[in-house]
Amino acid sequence: MSATFGNRYAMSSFLLLACLAALAPSVCAQSTPICVPSAEVQSALEQVPSYQTADQSKYSFFQARRSAIRTLLQRYPGDVFVQRAYIGSMPRWNTFSDDLKIIAEYQALHDQRPDDGYIAYLYGATLVGRDTPQAIKLFTAALERAPNFPWPHLQFVSIYSTPNFLDKSKAISHAKAFLSACPSAFEGYSLLGGLGDNDLIRQAASQLRRIIPPRKDPDALGTYSMLWSLEFAAHPPSEYDELRKQITADIAHLRALNLENVRQWWAALQEGYKLTNDEMQSDWAGDQSARRFPSNRNLPEEMKWYEDHAYPGSDAPEDKQKAYYSDLLKQTDAWIKQHPNSYYIWSDRLQALDHLDDSPTAEVETCIAKLLALAQADKGPVPLDLVTDYQLVWALYNKKLQPRLQLELAQKSLDQLALESKQPSDDRTSSKTDNEDRAFWVPYNKFSGYFWEADAYVRLQQADKAQDALRHADAALQALKSQINGKDDFRKAYARQESSYWLAEARLAELQGQKLDAMAYYESALLARLDSGSLPVPGEKDDLAHDAHQLWASLGGSDESWKLWYTRRADAIAAQSHLTWENTTDPLPAFQLADLQGKTWQLADLKGKVVFLNFWASY
Repeated sequence: MSATFGNRYAMSSFLLLACLAALAPSVCAQSTPICVPSAEVQSALEQVPSYQTADQSKYSFFQARRSAIRTLLQRYPGDVFVQRAYIGSMPRWNTFSDDLKIIAEYQALHDQRPDDGYIAYLYGATLVGRDTPQAIKLFTAALERAPNFPWPHLQFVSIYSTPNFLDKSKAISHAKAFLSACPSAFEGYSLLGGLGDNDLIRQAASQLRRIIPPRKDPDALGTYSMLWSLEFAAHPPSEYDELRKQITADIAHLRALNLENVRQWWAALQEGYKLTNDEMQSDWAGDQSARRFPSNRNLPEEMKWYEDHAYPGSDAPEDKQKAYYSDLLKQTDAWIKQHPNSYYIWSDRLQALDHLDDSPTAEVETCIAKLLALAQADKGPVPLDLVTDYQLVWALYNKKLQPRLQLELAQKSLDQLALESKQPSDDRTSSKTDNEDRAFWVPYNKFSGYFWEADAYVRLQQADKAQDALRHADAALQALKSQINGKDDFRKAYARQESSYWLAEARLAELQGQKLDAMAYYESALLARLDSGSLPVPGEKDDLAHDAHQLWASLGGSDESWKLWYTRRADAIAAQSHLTWENTTDPLPAFQLADLQGKTWQLADLKGKVVFLNFWASY
């Protein structure tokens, strides 16, 4: 029998029976707080897959994790920690439609038992970030109906620490309530550092210091970094040396445990050595962890190379960029032999191939095919995400390869954009600026999809379909223009897309044999690009200028006239600095910050003054 709430005849009755004490003691009626899982449940939760291994796709990892959690839901239907694990998987491992299904499952339970504080809490947990005001009402009701059930307090700490619901006094009050009820629950300490209550932070750090060292389970080992963070936050910089001595003692204690098969043990060592400024030992611990618990992300060889090879910058001379990408391409040869199914390494390889003009066509096509296969394996039956689609389409467009595949991916990207643009923003953090950005970048990306579609049709010599795609592109461009709102970076981004539009029109006109029309379109494309301020680096391949100049010459234009009309203006813009200041309209959030002398500053103290904040991290 399935353990999902989708099979409501199974799970709904299980949960209701749990609250009625038919299967387990009712959470709602507990006289003492439920703070940590039972030993049996804790052991079971530790067996749930927690990270993607090197030989797993994201989808297969998600399936394994979801299957394990569903099994636990059947074994422990009324256990709050299993339910929280199920809900906690929503934003990371499920699709958008799966999220809605899970929300509907808990909503149905709440509709059946509106007076049950436990179910109110669970339903509220599914709504955080999507409908946080409703979640707040549910958590408030949960505390009223089950005052000894502590977990709504922790949700309130999280909510009242976010920009759109910021209320430090409420967050601190709920943090104290949770820690008073559940001092041994490590999650209660995770958000304290940002609350600005030094007394609370100091007390919590002292409490954690007593709880963690006697234990050697993965949860306790994973909490060392949080303990050290709180201790640094609770002490002035003048006392950091003493804290580092304590961490050195902690490292010695950890090393004596010799838990080489526990991932959190290595993570604690890596962080401890880092905080004591022992870079060599920190790198050693990180390398050992990566080798014992390999994954397709954060590969040590890859990370090390990027640390040692700084990107020269998009405006660097051609020879420096070529040397950088040539070396990166060479490195991916070695990395792929060790990790043949790492999407991230193949993505690095495609980036290098895309930036090198002499990349063999067969190598680029092999890389794209591999990335496409890995990306689809990661997504399972779900369509590729927009970022992946665009990465692959761009490579096909830039290298002028496989127009049919470019067309297919461009059309899929438009379908995916329609889905992704409907997904709500996180109501805890989204701001007016975020909404303005979203309103701009949706039509920006829509234009890109239609542009690549039109380009593919031109290369397939299907003029009518290319013209239809360009009509859609023009509509997206007009929508984009309406969202500029005086922002210079938006204006430049619009000009880049406008340049691409005229380029596509020019290539279509050439396909149709309308050379004079094409030249007019090329002129518009070049002028829009000049307006955007984005020109190729000297020595870099410039298809737009090359194609326009070639048509110019075929129509009888001279090189001297071309230089007077275009090259002089392009050179002048390339020599300009495009760094500008942009006024922000968002108010500075309230803050409390300690300087190096231990004095605390807050925003109200600085009202009416010009302030320059210089942030340093000291460990």
